[in-house]
Amino acid sequence: MSVWPIYLLISLGLVLNVLSVTSVVLRLRRLQKPRSEKRATATVILPITGFSPNLETLIGALNAQTLQPRRLIITVESQLDPAWRRATAMASLARFPIEVVVAGEASHQAQKCRNQQAALARIDAKDDAIVLMDNDIVPQSWWLSALVSPLRDGHSDLVTGHRWQRVERHRLGAHLVAAIDRALTLMPRPGWASTSVVWGGSVGISRDAARRMDLAGSLERTLSDDLSLAEHAEAAGLRTLTRGALLIPSPTALDLPSAWRFAVRQYRIGHIYRPWLWRLAVLCIGLRLAAWVAAFFLILNGNMFAVWAAIAMAALAILKQYLVGEVARGIDMPDPLPVRAAQLALGLAQPLADMFHFAVLVAAASTRRVTWGHVTYEIAGPYAVEVKERLPFSAS
Repeated sequence: MSVWPIYLLISLGLVLNVLSVTSVVLRLRRLQKPRSEKRATATVILPITGFSPNLETLIGALNAQTLQPRRLIITVESQLDPAWRRATAMASLARFPIEVVVAGEASHQAQKCRNQQAALARIDAKDDAIVLMDNDIVPQSWWLSALVSPLRDGHSDLVTGHRWQRVERHRLGAHLVAAIDRALTLMPRPGWASTSVVWGGSVGISRDAARRMDLAGSLERTLSDDLSLAEHAEAAGLRTLTRGALLIPSPTALDLPSAWRFAVRQYRIGHIYRPWLWRLAVLCIGLRLAAWVAAFFLILNGNMFAVWAAIAMAALAILKQYLVGEVARGIDMPDPLPVRAAQLALGLAQPLADMFHFAVLVAAASTRRVTWGHVTYEIAGPYAVEVKERLPFSAS
């Protein structure tokens, strides 16, 4: 049997690791913290549910913003949601007004989108900008200014950033999610409409642009605010800016089962809304995993090419994790030494990380049911969503 097909497979694995390192190098070369700071009146919208333990920290982060928000609109599903009592209790901690809005139950869209719509109904002529945010982030002091300044400059209509997973507890799940999610964050964006993603966790949009794209309407009958926002912004001809240095800390302490559920849900949404990107991920991770398996097979048979190829792939994977750590350091979010050591170790153990990643991708395509928070949805298509079940609110 010819070994040349196996050599080719291993070579493809090497090429994928080279490309992966290159993408991080390119980001590092362009990395520059936002400098311009324009004054503006911005209302921040925050949909929450459950106990929301991060809310006090989040209000503290908003208090520390160099550009203070005009107000924070917190939206919840109902007064039975523990988030309602928590939000009303936390309101006194803010240096700016907090409005708590009850949105009501969603039926054919994500509850998060229903909450956002209820808040958008409160926007008025005093707002220069609207900012959407998630409650699982801890934004830097320049976060709000970085979202709003390009709108005031007149260079952009919509500004977004990326989530940056930060490991808070040394759990395998947290490290796996950080390694995978950071790699996705640092991938190059070609600028095609089919690849565009507006991360709903940090979005700034001018009031005029929100009207032109029908921002509230874009959240109707969808599970993914991220991908729906991107599609409607593109259709409206908005100038969208994804700020490369706007990497927003998102603390993670997930154990392995929780990491599995989180990753499967994220990729399931991607499988529904961007199926060709899901297929590309399956191809790339599957090819690299197959390359590792092929290399181990040849190594067991004493093949020196496979030995050197495996060493090269491992070295590239470790180099990539080192460079990812440099990206974090470049925007003043350096990983603690133990976290950085664990991420480097995951580079060395790339086959195990790829096994987890590939299994998540496969599991994501197994059903069109998604459980998010306390709600389970059935998705027949990108804009055909139905709430199937509501679980009791989580108390923690």
